[in-house]
Amino acid sequence: MSIINDMDTFKRMLLVALLCLVAAALIGWLRPALAADAGSCYVIADGDARTYCLARAHGDPGRCYSIMDSGLRSQCLAEVRK
Repeated sequence: MSIINDMDTFKRMLLVALLCLVAAALIGWLRPALAADAGSCYVIADGDARTYCLARAHGDPGRCYSIMDSGLRSQCLAEVRK
């Protein structure tokens, strides 16, 4: 009976280790995609929208202060400061 319990424990540990490896691989794979978001902001024609995009992509609330539209500026500050 203890051999069966030991095998179940081993299988659980192996599954957890495998899931951790998969999660680490996904994080490593997604990191360049997150960094590329800032590059896509530069194709936005509207200056306020582009600045908002860059502030969110870089996590820099200081960029929000250059947004002329007060509503968008407030939204930017609220989202980036989280």
